[in-house]
Amino acid sequence: ILQISAQRFPVRQEFELKQEEIAARVGKSRVTITNSMRLLKLDERVQEMLIQNLISSGHARALLSLEDKGLQLKAAKMILDESLSVRETERLVKRLAKEAENGEEKKDKNKDEALALIYQSLEERMKSVMGTKVSIHNKDKNKGRIEIEYYSEAELERIVEMIESIR
Repeated sequence: ILQISAQRFPVRQEFELKQEEIAARVGKSRVTITNSMRLLKLDERVQEMLIQNLISSGHARALLSLEDKGLQLKAAKMILDESLSVRETERLVKRLAKEAENGEEKKDKNKDEALALIYQSLEERMKSVMGTKVSIHNKDKNKGRIEIEYYSEAELERIVEMIESIR
């Protein structure tokens, strides 16, 4: 398996062979070939650790659920440093994935809060110019609607005249 991974499957691309055909030619099962090919999705440094038998294929398969190659490498180093079993590695990967997900949620939340502050500031600026309540409703990044309230016909006329004067 490690030799197959080390070769990076040039046979498949060069000769346009299917996994079953590769399996037959190298004397391995199709499942073994499939699993070995999946390991090519790992960070190259992690693949090298696998080739050098620093981590097992079980460890490597557990790392596949981490999409971030930097996290894969971090986890692989933790496997080495802490002599983790495959089961311990699976728990580590779940924890790292959850932490990464929470980090993304925090970034999104911070971004949303920053946008809300910007819109609030724009509302305040428009309120001071218009002299009445103004609400900005954003639908997405580039679209939305501005709502200007008025409390009498005279105030409506004043707002319309103000907008017309912009020309």
